[in-house]
Amino acid sequence: MPTIEERIKEIEDEIKRTQYNKATEHHIGLLKAKIAKLQMEASASHGGSHSGFAVPKSGDATVALVGFPNVGKSSLLNRLTNSESEIGDYAFTTLQPIPGILEYKGAEIQILDLPGIIENASYGSARGREILSAVRAADLIVIVTDVQAGGIDKILTELYNAGIVVNRKRRNVEIRKTTSGGIRLHRPKNVDIDEDYIKEIMKEFKLVNADVYIRENVSVEDIIETLQGRYVYIPSIVAVNKIDMNPSFDTSQVSQYGEVFRVSAKTGYGIEELKEGIFRSLNLIRIYLRNKAGVVDFQKPLIVREGTTVREVCRKINRSMIDSFRYAIVSGKNRPIGEQRVGIDYPLMDEDIVTIISRY
Repeated sequence: MPTIEERIKEIEDEIKRTQYNKATEHHIGLLKAKIAKLQMEASASHGGSHSGFAVPKSGDATVALVGFPNVGKSSLLNRLTNSESEIGDYAFTTLQPIPGILEYKGAEIQILDLPGIIENASYGSARGREILSAVRAADLIVIVTDVQAGGIDKILTELYNAGIVVNRKRRNVEIRKTTSGGIRLHRPKNVDIDEDYIKEIMKEFKLVNADVYIRENVSVEDIIETLQGRYVYIPSIVAVNKIDMNPSFDTSQVSQYGEVFRVSAKTGYGIEELKEGIFRSLNLIRIYLRNKAGVVDFQKPLIVREGTTVREVCRKINRSMIDSFRYAIVSGKNRPIGEQRVGIDYPLMDEDIVTIISRY
């Protein structure tokens, strides 16, 4: 009897053999649903979610270096951080995750050099499940390739099979199981969806009673991801290493996978641009605090995410500040006007200077 992995491979081969067009669209969608259901069975048979390498998170954010073996991830880590990851001209030099800290613009960003990804990593090859579990916990993925490696689509396949979606936000879909009533779809009039097709997909998951809320146009993959409930959505950028070996390398062939940075870990070329790209892609901003004496420490900003409010800043400093909060005074070089008196839910910008005024 074939294993779950073998059954998945058979269905994947059938999808590859099937020419995609309007007539085969539904059939391919149902095949993808079957694969998703089998993946859930495979995960359950291995004890649910797989524990990853024990790497304590530290710093303001975590970045995972992901790529094939021998593309220079360890050299890149050494350039970006103060770590000493082992380097070798052979595959699988890195056998355990090596963490390092990138200090940039006042932020401390944890960079993880992970063992190389190979085909079928998502099914456990070369400790793939442990590697991919560590990737799931990252705030940003840097896909590392070089001027010879290619094959980023294979890496994305392994990530997706492990429940990791890059550079795409979660769709606004909600499925609530019910005890009766069949499958009921709720959607705005401007959302175009084939209700019978959706119901067929849900039957593949043995779901016959549910309220399905679809609030935007979605694909079959979006519905399947919601049904599986195991996906994380992580931004990614691409670092093309060893660019010194082929300075004329055409990076447009990998640009669909995220913003591309041409780097050489050997010479240091492009490293500063990559640091800036990592900081920007993490949506980090710097908040400077003015103390009671009126002094602002510009050397040690509070690092928070874009969209952070005054409330979250108070919480980071001391949760009791929320109860005693009266108002805040905000200014900054990115603001067109001078100081503003604002409330606790006011959104902050990069390099804002914040003074918290308490009731007592």
